[in-house]
Amino acid sequence: MLVVTVATVVMVAACSLGDAESSTAPSAPPSGQTPTESAGTSPDPTAGSAVDAEGIEHAGNSYLVVTLPLEQWDVSVEWDPEDRGTMLRDAVAEDPTIAVATNGGIFTPELVPGGLLVADGVEMVPLNLSEGAGNFHLMPNAVFAVYEDGHAAVVNSVDYNGEGVMQATQSGPALILDGDVHPAFNEGSSNLAVRSGVGVSPEGDTVYLAISWSFTNLWDFATLFRDELGVEDALYLDGDISTLWIESMDEPGPVAGPYAGIITARERS
Repeated sequence: MLVVTVATVVMVAACSLGDAESSTAPSAPPSGQTPTESAGTSPDPTAGSAVDAEGIEHAGNSYLVVTLPLEQWDVSVEWDPEDRGTMLRDAVAEDPTIAVATNGGIFTPELVPGGLLVADGVEMVPLNLSEGAGNFHLMPNAVFAVYEDGHAAVVNSVDYNGEGVMQATQSGPALILDGDVHPAFNEGSSNLAVRSGVGVSPEGDTVYLAISWSFTNLWDFATLFRDELGVEDALYLDGDISTLWIESMDEPGPVAGPYAGIITARERS
């Protein structure tokens, strides 16, 4: 999805600022696919893979959740500014060591990350604290970061400190911070869509990636992380264009991208 920023470049939003409160009908997944197909799932996502992936039922919705202990998995944020968007099928075909791949955060029509992106210790896009419309600017937004000492965190963007950060992506809105659901989310909201997100365990030693198998609202997606996974800090990545791929699945489909940045996981040797 797209983001509006008020900075040096004017960007067009595709994410609704009223996402948490709107009573509009749910949007359809791309290319006429069902939510399950657009989420990139298979009947048994754990078959033949070392990845800890499971389907979880929460608040009447179905989700695919991947659990990545950082002592076992190397989690990275990747983006090639020379590439006009990354297709997941190309990324996993080019690097067979990738065991998990998903879209990064919200980006611009020019296929540039809407906010901070750090890859292998290099800040490629700076932190974006500007005001604007769209989900990215539904404050507080947040940064998902992996640090050189091996821990990960999701932090409010205004509290972000880049010291020791090796990988990072900024998106919005934050789903939960310090265990509190984003103040703009409404329980029972009828604004439904496919949702993807990332959360980190309170100890900072485990990363959780999740995507909905069915249309869900932001309240239910946030409480999935808090109530089912014990996560206190989690970040919304994107909506109907999202895909969460695991190595045991068929190759990602033609609607899995293009993305301006992806999150990947490789098993540590």
